[in-house]
Amino acid sequence: MTLPDLTSDCSNCAALCCVSLVLDRGPMFAIDKPAGQPCPNLSRHACAIHADLRPKGFTGCTLYDCAGAGQRVIQERFNGESWRDSPELLPAMMRDFGNLRPLHERMTMLVAAKDHALTDALEAERLALLADLSRAWRDSPKMSGAFQSFLDKLRHHIAPKSR
Repeated sequence: MTLPDLTSDCSNCAALCCVSLVLDRGPMFAIDKPAGQPCPNLSRHACAIHADLRPKGFTGCTLYDCAGAGQRVIQERFNGESWRDSPELLPAMMRDFGNLRPLHERMTMLVAAKDHALTDALEAERLALLADLSRAWRDSPKMSGAFQSFLDKLRHHIAPKSR
């Protein structure tokens, strides 16, 4: 099975997180910003204050990781195009990014689950879920339920036994 890259690569993205995500002024962000509006610190496709995010009140930006969803949307769905050059693409890019990000987060969790001594049945379920998620571009009730069921089984499997 070939998984998509689950590591963020901002150089192959078009700053989808900087335009798609809502920022709420508070301890994590120095400003309010609605979804669909580029961050005022965005210069083309790079953060103009990247080296100073924390001191300037953008700790949330330093903690965020799209798990590779941004570059996957840009490179695989939009052939490397940018919303900056073709603004009409932005709504579809935001939709795809919003749909794909939770799937990448789940795949990241499933990859990490391999570090636990899983039963053969749990390992088979983990691999099947990874295969399903890696082919999907949006969530479905069936996938969401299967993932939750796996997490419930995993919690029971790795939880300390009560005496």
